[in-house]
Amino acid sequence: MRAKGSGSVKRVGKKRYMIRYDAPQETDGSRVQKAEVVNGTYKQAESLLREQQQAVYQGTYVVKTKKTVTQFMEHWLVTYAASNTRPRTQMGYRAHIRRHVGRHIGGIQLQLLRAEHIQRMYQAMLDDGLSGTTVRNVHRILSQALGHAVKWSELVRNPADAVTAPRPSPSRIKMWNPSTLNRFLDQCEISRFSDLYRFTMRTGLRRGELLGLRWKDVDLKDKRLMVVNTLQRIDGHGLLESPPKTSRSRRSLALGQEAMAILRSVRSKQLEQRLRAGPAWRDTGYVFTLSDGRPIEPGSVTRDFRATVVKLGLSELNLHGLRHAFAPLMLLAGVSAKVVSEMMGHSSVMVTLDTYSHVVQGLQEHAVSALDQYLVEVKAAAN
Repeated sequence: MRAKGSGSVKRVGKKRYMIRYDAPQETDGSRVQKAEVVNGTYKQAESLLREQQQAVYQGTYVVKTKKTVTQFMEHWLVTYAASNTRPRTQMGYRAHIRRHVGRHIGGIQLQLLRAEHIQRMYQAMLDDGLSGTTVRNVHRILSQALGHAVKWSELVRNPADAVTAPRPSPSRIKMWNPSTLNRFLDQCEISRFSDLYRFTMRTGLRRGELLGLRWKDVDLKDKRLMVVNTLQRIDGHGLLESPPKTSRSRRSLALGQEAMAILRSVRSKQLEQRLRAGPAWRDTGYVFTLSDGRPIEPGSVTRDFRATVVKLGLSELNLHGLRHAFAPLMLLAGVSAKVVSEMMGHSSVMVTLDTYSHVVQGLQEHAVSALDQYLVEVKAAAN
C-alpha cells in the first residue's frame, strides 16, 4: 500500500505495519532509506510516515537511536571538543561530564532526556554542596553539547534550553593582609621557587604564564615582557606549551625595579647552574627552570607553595592568591582599573572591578574622604 508522496506502508502482521521513506541524504548525496515498524492501525502508520517525511523536508528529522547521554557526551568530546577547544579546556570538560553529567543523567537515553531530568541534576548538585558557579559551568558544557546533538539530527530540540541554571555563587578572593604578605616575601627563601613567588607578586602572572615565560620574550633593556606562551600539564599530553587562552591574556607588561632585580638574579643563578651541569644542561630557554634547565612541573610549584606556607606558619592561601595580591595593591596605589585589567589579562574592566569589589569599595571611601577634605580646604582658603 502506498501513502501520498514518496514512501510506503506495508502490513507485516496483525495490527503491525512497516513504513519506508527517504531520510536525509548522505554527505556524498547518496540515497538513504529508513524503515520503522508501527504497532496500530494503517491510519496511524500512514500518519507517522507523513510526520517523518515532513521532518525530513523541514530539516528537523531525527534518526532514532538508543544512545545514552554518556555515550553521546563521550562522542562529542572526541569529535567536536577535540578539534575545537584547547587540551586544557577538554580536560575540564571531561572532568565535569564524568563527575556530574555521567553520575546523574548519563544512563538516560539521549532522545528521552527531558528538561526536568537536567533540572533535577542541578538541584542534586547543589544539595551535594557544590556551588552555583560549578553548576552553571556544567550547564554551559551540557547546553553546548546538546546543541550539537540538534545540529547533528540526534535531537529535535535542546532540552537544556528550557532549564534555568542557578546564579553564580558570590565569592570573595582570599588574600593575605600586607603584613602577612611582607612576612612571606621576607622568608620565602626557604623555598627553591622563591624567585618565582616574588616575581608573581610583582607582575600578577598566572602559574602557566610564569612557567612558560622565555628569555626571548623578556626585554631587559626596555624593561618589558610579552606574555605569549603558557606551560601546563595536560592528561594524555604531558607538559604542553600553548598560547594564552584569549587575546586579552596575550599582553605586554612593564617591569618595575624589583621585578627587574629578580630577573637579573635569576639570570645570574641560571648561568651558574649551566656551568655546573655541563653537558647535562637542557637549553629550554625558559626563565624559571630546574637546576639542569628543564621546565618546572606546574604541580610541583603548587605543592611547594602550600608546604612553604605551612612551614612559615601563615594562614592558608593557594598560589593564585599571590597573583590576586598584585591587582589590589595596584588599585590601592592609585592605578586605574583599566590599566590593572590590562596587566592582569582580564577579559574586561568589569571582571577586574567585580573580582576586587571589596578593594574598590575601600577606594570609594578614600575618595569621598578626600573630597570632604578638599572642600574644607577650599572653604578655608576663601575665608
